[in-house]
Amino acid sequence: MSTLNVKVPDEMEEDIQAFLEEHPHYLNKSELVRDALRHLIESPRLSARAREDIRISREQIDAGDTVALEDLE
Repeated sequence: MSTLNVKVPDEMEEDIQAFLEEHPHYLNKSELVRDALRHLIESPRLSARAREDIRISREQIDAGDTVALEDLE
C-alpha cells in the first residue's frame, strides 16, 4: 500500500474531525480519504443527455425562466 501526505487548511481539518465524529463508521482520516477517492474515481460519468439537460437548466435559470416549487400545483 502506498502512502500519500496531504496538506489541508486548518478549517478543513476541523470539518474533517467533525465529520468523523458524526460518522463513527470511519475509524480514522485515512479511511475517510480512501472512501472519498474511491467514490470520486468510481463514480459514473454523466451521460451526454444528462450534461445537455444540465446546460439547458442553467440557461433557463440564468434567463429567469423558472417557477418556484410552491407555485407548482
